[in-house]
Amino acid sequence: MNSVIIRPATRNDLERLSKMPPYFKSNPTFPFKEEILVAERDEKVLGAVSISQREIGYVTREMHDSRGQLTEASACASLLKVTGSWISKLFVFPEYRSQGIGTRLVGAALEYLKAKGCKEAYAGIYVKNEFRQVSQGIFRDNGFKEAGSCVCFLSKGYCYGILLKRPIESTEASVTPDPHINHESEKLSEEIRSLGLASGAELVGFASAKEFEQGAQKGHRPSDLMPSAKSVIILACGRKLNEDRTYFYRWGPHFSLTYIRLKDETKQGRQEARRCIEAVKSHLTKSNFEVVTEPHGWSGILSFKMASYSAGLGVFGKGEFIVNPQLGPLNVIACILTDAPLKYDATLKMDVCKDCTECVKACKYGAYKKVDEHFEWIPEKCRSYDLIMNPVTLKWTYGPCNSKCVHACPIGRTF
Repeated sequence: MNSVIIRPATRNDLERLSKMPPYFKSNPTFPFKEEILVAERDEKVLGAVSISQREIGYVTREMHDSRGQLTEASACASLLKVTGSWISKLFVFPEYRSQGIGTRLVGAALEYLKAKGCKEAYAGIYVKNEFRQVSQGIFRDNGFKEAGSCVCFLSKGYCYGILLKRPIESTEASVTPDPHINHESEKLSEEIRSLGLASGAELVGFASAKEFEQGAQKGHRPSDLMPSAKSVIILACGRKLNEDRTYFYRWGPHFSLTYIRLKDETKQGRQEARRCIEAVKSHLTKSNFEVVTEPHGWSGILSFKMASYSAGLGVFGKGEFIVNPQLGPLNVIACILTDAPLKYDATLKMDVCKDCTECVKACKYGAYKKVDEHFEWIPEKCRSYDLIMNPVTLKWTYGPCNSKCVHACPIGRTF
């Protein structure tokens, strides 16, 4: 599997573009009326973004009513207009999401505008966009800030959303002081991501060891495992490595013993997934970088949850486990520390749970407490064990609850 490349769309991309909702609605024809960039890997288009010059209608925050709402009357009366560079129609096919492709497309669009001498860029996140939280996070991670509400008048009524704006030159100067180093980091990151995905992982993410260091307690920092660490690499799979495991019990007058027996297909899947660890380690060591691996969290040094969140692979759900929007609860294969400088992924900013409380309802021990409109996880009440009677002594003992909260999560299920 090769690295992702960003390039201008051509006539040959029309068929693939026609399968993307933002583009088939406008029935694109070649030559395009706007500049379209596509992300491609192994000669397959994974996503696209559009760049155009247009007049933008917007209102500032001061023009909203006392409830922060925008009415059609106030929009018409207070509408401001500006002509500028508009980045829109960002789309990545579902099977390629959570890999940093959207962030790269927006970054490439900014590079395109900078080369054209543009001084600023705009983007609009409309309320009808069901992925608006993810889209907003991608643009904000590329330096965009809220500038007001954009307004689009329709044949009946209007649609509005958040108007984002970013000055190009000043931000570029502070973010990329050394384009050569940045390019090499991006190239290495794509090589590692492609290698990990090709050798067993479903998700590969990168986080800054320095930022991870600042939020971790002493004894649980990357430097406690590798003093020279610059980057954290997370290799993970979705719920396909989960299963409702079978537990076997052995009883006696003075003991009770429990052990797990995984299904053969799950065992094989986990063994195959773990191939990505050696593949990534080998690639880094051959490039003369230092590598330290924590494959199962046995050392208890690094929080796999925080690493996964920091690398943009998922968010904390109500059950306090990491959930990917497409693949569901994550299974972390390994956490790899390295002194290689990499291009770090943005954290996801979204509510994947919404009104779902299946994980809360699955818990028998009161490990979730409702506070106002949200639930708090109480670690000391989370036993991960069920009470089971020893048939020999007729006394109650503990047996695994099988992480019922994780299995109850509906995200990523295929059955």
